[in-house]
Amino acid sequence: MSSDSPPAAASRLRDADGSAEPTTSHTLAHAPDNLEVPIPDRETTMEATRISNQILDIIFDYALNKFDDTLQRLAAGRPKFLSVIDRFIMAGAPVEMCLPAFPFKSANKVHKVLGVLPDKAEELSLERLNAMCIRIGDVYLPGAKFTVISDGLVYNGRSRSKHPSSFGSRSGLTSQCAPEDLLGSPDRDTWAYGEALRTMAVQKGFIHINFSRLKDLVNFPLPERLEEITYVANATNFRRFLFNKYGKDDLDIDHEISTIPDTQLTYLGYRRFLESDLRYIFPLGKDRSNHRYKKDVKYLAKQMLIRGYVSTSQLPFRGFQEVDIKGR
Repeated sequence: MSSDSPPAAASRLRDADGSAEPTTSHTLAHAPDNLEVPIPDRETTMEATRISNQILDIIFDYALNKFDDTLQRLAAGRPKFLSVIDRFIMAGAPVEMCLPAFPFKSANKVHKVLGVLPDKAEELSLERLNAMCIRIGDVYLPGAKFTVISDGLVYNGRSRSKHPSSFGSRSGLTSQCAPEDLLGSPDRDTWAYGEALRTMAVQKGFIHINFSRLKDLVNFPLPERLEEITYVANATNFRRFLFNKYGKDDLDIDHEISTIPDTQLTYLGYRRFLESDLRYIFPLGKDRSNHRYKKDVKYLAKQMLIRGYVSTSQLPFRGFQEVDIKGR
């Protein structure tokens, strides 16, 4: 009962197989600006460094060690991770982490998933993340907490018009994709998945996990409390806002793929999971050859990369330690 959600929008330390094990990833460059960090003495600094290293060791325990040089990669990123964690420690604040993931279930209902709602796969993933926070609390009293940023709306949504402006024309993104946009999941399914995921976290007692809401990510009027109807009604506005504000007209995704190994790995991973996820939505036949299908999948994979840049560039969680649930 794999969740087989599409890979998270941003990719750091990427593997290519879409594994559901949590992995560490690129950290953001600084802790929240509103943290009040006192000027430390030498002893305080040494103690904070010791605790930060303990916390990072715990986080690294949850990394996917899938590359021959994984240990070298983690060692190279260690100073950057520590610089973020140190500020939380010096301020005596919980270590806050964010996770762009858990968008929706796979569109492949034939071989991959049983339906549109979370199942044991999500439960195990959330349990693992919650357990990591508990372990951090064992070595650092203020503890840690996770904010899950479900990014499903970035990749999906029913097209309402064939005109590009209905979706946002940034970075070549238009509404001329699949009926449910890139990955075949309607906004109603995304809503149902997100609500069920929140319910699961509460019922299972995953108290260290929070979830972001649309109003946390955009700056336009929304109802105080979103229900299914108002969520779906605002989904297109949400996408338009993101792509108009954060889309890059000059982004050359082909150049990014050819010159950045990390991006290339993610692109290849997207291609693989898209080929299997969409095969039963767009079956092969006399009007769609295998060659044509794979060519279209390459296009969708590039669109996912473009939207991934948009998705992570708009995150308001600029001081959080960022992790990634998807192996790349």
